[in-house]
Amino acid sequence: MAPRVFGKRRSLHSRRLFVILVTAASGWILFGVQPLIADAGPTTAPFAWKIETADPGAGTGLHTSIAVDGIGAPMISYLNTASGTVQLARRVGDNWNSEIVAGPGFFSGDTNVAIASNGTIETSYFDERAGAVVFAAKGPGGWDASSIDSGFSEGYNRLALDSSGRPAIAYTGFDGSLRYATWNGTQWSIDIVDHATIISRYPDLAFDPLDRPNIAYYGNGTLLFAKKTSVGWTRAVVDPTANAGWFSRIRVDSRGVAHIAYYASSNKSLMYATADGSGWNRSVIDSEGDAGFDLSFAIDRDDRGQIAYYARRSGVLRYAIETSQGWVRETVDDTGVAGWYTGIVADVIGFPHISYYDWSDGDLRYAEGKIGLQVRSLAASSTNATSAVLGGELVALGNHSLASVGFALHAVGTVDWAYRAAGNLTHAGSFHLLVTNLTANNTYEFYAVALAGNESSQGAIRSFRLSSSAPPSPPYGLLASIGVGGVGALAVGYLVTGARAPPRHRVRDPLPPISLHT
Repeated sequence: MAPRVFGKRRSLHSRRLFVILVTAASGWILFGVQPLIADAGPTTAPFAWKIETADPGAGTGLHTSIAVDGIGAPMISYLNTASGTVQLARRVGDNWNSEIVAGPGFFSGDTNVAIASNGTIETSYFDERAGAVVFAAKGPGGWDASSIDSGFSEGYNRLALDSSGRPAIAYTGFDGSLRYATWNGTQWSIDIVDHATIISRYPDLAFDPLDRPNIAYYGNGTLLFAKKTSVGWTRAVVDPTANAGWFSRIRVDSRGVAHIAYYASSNKSLMYATADGSGWNRSVIDSEGDAGFDLSFAIDRDDRGQIAYYARRSGVLRYAIETSQGWVRETVDDTGVAGWYTGIVADVIGFPHISYYDWSDGDLRYAEGKIGLQVRSLAASSTNATSAVLGGELVALGNHSLASVGFALHAVGTVDWAYRAAGNLTHAGSFHLLVTNLTANNTYEFYAVALAGNESSQGAIRSFRLSSSAPPSPPYGLLASIGVGGVGALAVGYLVTGARAPPRHRVRDPLPPISLHT
């Protein structure tokens, strides 16, 4: 399936003709026109999402977890409610294959998958009939499963591996207590971490660089945290807000700092908490459309948080990544109701892989994020009474070798947009376009556009205002802009004004349809 990019659609028409000359030849300088210098380096690009159906069976793909092996191939654990099985789907080349881990039987709650350093595939899940949290590892003869402890009926359990590859599981015990089980090489040992909380829900487990277990969980209506040190378990309240902490997920970065992503029912938002040594700093990541259900959380090699989650009001799968400019959010899948029971992992490069359930089709889906086509708008420059230089930057080409770039422009107060090409680019960099014969003392808006294959990207709308009137211009103009490296392009037009102007014609929209998403 081809990658899909979500962007914003705008109508690109024109009520006015502009005289434009574009020159993209590096070093080609016309009289009176100065070279334009490339801008600073690119910002973080959004992702082009390649979406696949990993298991098309009806009622399959609940409670997913995802891991990638050493060559980046994904594998997903999940429940198949139609067959009553715990399954593992693996992509080999371009094809998905699924095998049964346990069942037929009755299973509920979380499933988890992890890959040990020796390549062993390990899982955990909840056997509802036996009322047990189960650990299973795949050996030469198949899956070897063992019951760890009696678990809570809702099946909360999370698997993690320490630096030596030994498994550990945080889970809710049969009595609602928070428990921690760890394998010492010969047997499982169990700690009761919190028995005071009435029911400890949504536990999640991560190890810090010193192999100390960190657990986030929801209990007594608040988000809680537990950590094991040399003196035993310590516990703290992370967010005392009522009903904050659903779907809690925890990760620890390379510095040993704990981060927790969670949903707050009180404000219907995806939230984020970071330990700062003396407490927790909390912030809102996404408050639009009751966002944050069924979330999953990963930290990549650059210590950036990456979160997959479901937005209930719009019924879509969303993704957020932490950047130096803050959190960047995008819609991954809006084909029906999609995004339940997410799992996420970042590969060795830092690209996200997401597993989730598509409620509309009742199947297991997989989304792979790669750097997509991205353009951004830069501020206009060299403005005077009748002209301005528009600026843009091709931030990333994605998987394309060439992109066509340009601008959409209109005068504020008018409806239609004029699109003007600025040339082709084979690498990231800035590009510029000089437009002339504009109307003095008017405010204009513009945005940068990039087209490549079946993808398009649009920058944010920027505006500029021209100064008061200048002496009259000749009836035609020859103007130039430098900034696009590669091939030169030339366009000469005539400014038609007053009573002699011919009937106005709309400019055909050169962009393919683009859906509007946040």
